[in-house]
Amino acid sequence: MDKKMNDIKRTQVQRSSETQTLLLEATIDCLIECGYMHTTTVEVVKRAGVSRGAQVHHYRNKMGLITAATEYLFLEFIDEIEVLSIELKKSGGDVNNFLHATLDKFFHGRFFFASLELITASRTDPDLTDRLIPLIKTLHQRLDDIWNRLYEVTETSPARVETLLNMTLCLLRGMALQSVLRDDPEYYAELLDTWKQILSSFLIRKEGIT
Repeated sequence: MDKKMNDIKRTQVQRSSETQTLLLEATIDCLIECGYMHTTTVEVVKRAGVSRGAQVHHYRNKMGLITAATEYLFLEFIDEIEVLSIELKKSGGDVNNFLHATLDKFFHGRFFFASLELITASRTDPDLTDRLIPLIKTLHQRLDDIWNRLYEVTETSPARVETLLNMTLCLLRGMALQSVLRDDPEYYAELLDTWKQILSSFLIRKEGIT
């Protein structure tokens, strides 16, 4: 009997988790394709293929969905960067490799476009801003940890690894934002190459880190 009850509970937990994932994925897709203003619980439920009752059970309203979907998106992204950093350490990857890989993951996919919608909307929505700030802080803390494990500053550099990371993210974010209206790969390649040269003068890869 105990085994049967445990199996039932496990199945219920799995179904619940699957429903949440469907709702969160649908919310992210809706943000990207429809924009923040047109992301509604009705549209999310439709895309997720679940009932309205299931949505309310897990996420009471749009803000609950948006907050949970943002955390889900951030965790997915940072986990990918974590895996990437491990691969780079094993292969002896340098700043050049990390920059290109981060650019592809950070600004050429759904993370950037969903984040862009959220950042724009938060400018006039204090409630959304309050929800996003702790999630963004956690994201940057984990990114700082990854960079600190990968790189250290040169002896002659007064800069901190975290500062260089944030400068890099600001550059890449600005490039991605500008690319919405300016399709000029050579222009962005030149910017990135210049920044790589600057970074290489400040950073060296840590050796023997597991």
